[in-house]
Amino acid sequence: MVASGVGVSRIGRGTAEGKLAYLRELILNARAMPMSASCVINRGEVLAAIDDVIQNLPDEIADAQRVIEMAAYKVAEGEAEAGRILAEARDHAANLAQHSEVIRVAEQIAAGMRAEAGEEAAALRREIDEFIDARMASFESVLHKTVSQVRTARARLAERSGLDAGDTMKLDRRAYVE
Repeated sequence: MVASGVGVSRIGRGTAEGKLAYLRELILNARAMPMSASCVINRGEVLAAIDDVIQNLPDEIADAQRVIEMAAYKVAEGEAEAGRILAEARDHAANLAQHSEVIRVAEQIAAGMRAEAGEEAAALRREIDEFIDARMASFESVLHKTVSQVRTARARLAERSGLDAGDTMKLDRRAYVE
């Protein structure tokens, strides 16, 4: 049974957050059992959704790593450009060494360029760190919500079935064996 009216084809798209939201939607929209807090869900569909999330988390982490590497490449490229500009400024200053005023101005320009390049590199690093932190916070939030939902569902199952802690531990072991 498809609890939400959305087919399994939706599982294959989106981010881990979207896939976990779909899984939550399946549970929220599941048919309620009369006179009970329990519901009926399609085990295969829920397990497929969970497996899809597990399989795609490494892809999202790899995507984030590629973004980090690209940003590092851009920072290195900017630093190389700054080095090239500084080298040109030094060459230009050496050609004009006969005039002390020209040397002083060239050194001021080079110092300004160096400071500007340092500020730009620091800004890029801050931007990268903010992006990574936001992605990790989002991922942490999704995992926290999922763990909370799983604990709640297990507590309801234990309450409904009269399972005690020993029975729950046996179920835990069986889940890992299968």
